Amino acid sequence: MPTVVVNGFFPSLTIKNILDSIMFDILGLSENPANAYDGCDIIAQELSHLPTMHLYIIINNIEGDMLKNGKSQNVLSRLGAIKNLHVIGTIDHVSAPLIWDNSKLSKFNFIWCDTTSFLSYVNETSFEGSMIVERSKTLALSSLNNVFLSLTSNSKGIYLIIVKHQLEYGKDQHYQGFLFKDLYWACREAFLASSDLALRSQLTEFVDHKMLKFRRSMDGSEYLIIPTAANILQQFLDEHSK
Repeated sequence: MPTVVVNGFFPSLTIKNILDSIMFDILGLSENPANAYDGCDIIAQELSHLPTMHLYIIINNIEGDMLKNGKSQNVLSRLGAIKNLHVIGTIDHVSAPLIWDNSKLSKFNFIWCDTTSFLSYVNETSFEGSMIVERSKTLALSSLNNVFLSLTSNSKGIYLIIVKHQLEYGKDQHYQGFLFKDLYWACREAFLASSDLALRSQLTEFVDHKMLKFRRSMDGSEYLIIPTAANILQQFLDEHSK
């Protein structure tokens, strides 16, 4: 009986990790979907050709920090709607079902059971220390996601340009950041900013939310850098790339 076990309290978990486990480890597929929703469609199509196969996804803490965002729950509910794929989830908080609207609940089609164990949260809290340290040094992925989802489409586009630039060039030990004038022309070409002033206004919002920092070089040039670890930025980009 093929089964994928997911610990929703893992601080580095992404919805892509779950889809990859199903597609590559269980179904043995080689496709590389453009986004999470395409991944759902690929899984649904493959399972439709395997009507006798029943795949189970067991999610401990289905409303965990890394999974409670709207996109992750949309993907999980779409998986739950597949006829021969079954999602089994545990919840930690009594109000957790509030994250699901009628559409998601209909797709999940849950059977509710009270299986309270009264066991201590040894495994779940073992990650709290590392998460606190991570958040003190960089933006936590969940915090970054929450702010990003509240931005306008233009602001999102600008931020993703900066993220991609930092991931591509940030490994260079001499990397100072994204030169402001280069970012301006990149945003002009993408029709995301019409003037220097408009771009600075968008960037100010990122700075206010501690999503971005300005640096000035010895020659007075302005550079922009995201104060977030590369592995977190990569997870963020994986979730929000189209």
